[in-house]
Amino acid sequence: MKRIVLISLLLALSVPLGATRPGKWYDHLDYGVEWGYTASFFEAYHYNYTSPSSGARIDTRDSHLSYKSNGHIYGFVGAKFARRFALDAAAGWAGLFESRRMVPLTLRGSYFFRGYDRDGWKLFAEGGCCLGESHAGKAVGIARLGSGYRVMLDRNFALDLSLSLHGVSDHPTNVYDKAREEAIPDASLRRSDCNYLALNFSVALSF
Repeated sequence: MKRIVLISLLLALSVPLGATRPGKWYDHLDYGVEWGYTASFFEAYHYNYTSPSSGARIDTRDSHLSYKSNGHIYGFVGAKFARRFALDAAAGWAGLFESRRMVPLTLRGSYFFRGYDRDGWKLFAEGGCCLGESHAGKAVGIARLGSGYRVMLDRNFALDLSLSLHGVSDHPTNVYDKAREEAIPDASLRRSDCNYLALNFSVALSF
């Protein structure tokens, strides 16, 4: 999974620029910084482990609404082409859920209804993996799908306000089984799967 994402990021930086409108080469670059707030509202988990207290094999799963507040900050770079599209590689620091922080590495595609150099609405989709510790070294996936509005502050300087649905497929280590009120070290885990859903509000400056 990580290899696929890395290859995709390299491809994002090598998108042909011949289809773009005439201009200086740096007019076709898309780069900037984004920060935002993530409101997690749903958690589903499946743990299988050897209980540290009783030595019994436990298999537990549940799904429920659970509100957690997190934030993120990303840097991104990529290419703008065909007047309405942008393809960016993004990386940063993000909170995934309660006490869970990782480094996302993603690829993001955006479509601007009136063009990337004009005020107007956009749609975007983003996906990739998160770098950090996970149970059994499994890949942690992250994805976003949303919409936003671009405000041009100058010819090559834009402010983007976005709202998106945010999903994470996680495999945390050293988890806590709330149902049985016991901490589970990674050495006792046989399975650790968690899925989260959240709403994400972000502000980005693009150059």
